[in-house]
Amino acid sequence: MRKLKDNEAKLIKDIMHEKDDVIEMDGKRYYLSLIEEAETLKNVAGECDPEIRQKIEQTKKDILNGKDFAIDDVVEMIDLGKL
Repeated sequence: MRKLKDNEAKLIKDIMHEKDDVIEMDGKRYYLSLIEEAETLKNVAGECDPEIRQKIEQTKKDILNGKDFAIDDVVEMIDLGKL
């Protein structure tokens, strides 16, 4: 796999956005397709049930307001999907 430079990635994104998933280069045709989409924490939080989402938001507020948490508490919150 090759990591694309910013300008190369933009070109590919523009092609994919226009639904032109077949390109021609050097007399050959190539098919572009998405094989894996990165899952973000934001997506995970957005897909959970409202009760868990509320707990996540409350935990974020507590952290922003300076509430201290022990390392064990943080690990437990991560394990439970609260953080």
